[in-house]
Amino acid sequence: MYLINTLIIGLLLSTTNASSLSTERLNFTWSDINTREVIEWRGDTAVIHPDSSMQELSCKINLDSQDITLSIEKFGIPKTWTLITYTDLEDLAKKQKDLKKKSELHGITMLDGKDKFAVNYKWVINQSSRKLRHAAKAIKSAARRRGYRSRRELVGAFASFVQSLEYKVPKEYRINDDGETILTAGAMMPLETISKQWGDCDSKSMLFATLVNSIDLVRISFITLDDHIFAAVQLSPKAEDHSVRYKGEDWVLIELTDAWPIGRVPEKHLHNIKNRRYTIVDLN
Repeated sequence: MYLINTLIIGLLLSTTNASSLSTERLNFTWSDINTREVIEWRGDTAVIHPDSSMQELSCKINLDSQDITLSIEKFGIPKTWTLITYTDLEDLAKKQKDLKKKSELHGITMLDGKDKFAVNYKWVINQSSRKLRHAAKAIKSAARRRGYRSRRELVGAFASFVQSLEYKVPKEYRINDDGETILTAGAMMPLETISKQWGDCDSKSMLFATLVNSIDLVRISFITLDDHIFAAVQLSPKAEDHSVRYKGEDWVLIELTDAWPIGRVPEKHLHNIKNRRYTIVDLN
């Protein structure tokens, strides 16, 4: 007789449901923090020129609600998949391999040797870019109307747009129409993030990457720490920019959870950055 074992796999988890309307018409107005005149930085505090102000930008974005719903439905795996029944270690290894392969089709990566899952950032961005290209063009047009010309200026418009969305951590699951619990990796799809107008560091970073990727504005990678994620864009750094070197190139860091200018990240994370205690996720 075979001994039947059960393994419940741990998860790094999230998402939610979309609107049933045919089209969502959204108006956005935000301030671009990159347009302030900074005299100097004192740690996390910027000393601003007294006559300086931030450029205000605005645009209208239309989203197809069906696209939002479909993007949500594609992402995440049923909780039942993480319950594995096996007869021996060889059987377990095979079923874990099959689960990893199946999860990849839904934007979830099974971490080797850890029995945990993480979001597949590249899959999410590739799945979302075409559907958000019109939104990216609307943001770019709004910046152009205000005189933005350089690539760095345009990146700033996109970064400040994403930063203006509320910071909020998604739930660790969603319930689909059949009442099934669907687990993610602590993130929402970009279409859902822009529709709900909130997200956490993962969700906001993926939205930013999707927008700039959809119009080929700038090359982008992610810098992941134990409990945080930054975007890194391939730009020539300015004197006080926080940046990293990767494959012989400079990558300027962007904090997207709150209003931080391009090239500045909170001091509490700099120690890990300077000591190379991070992982680079190449999205190119």
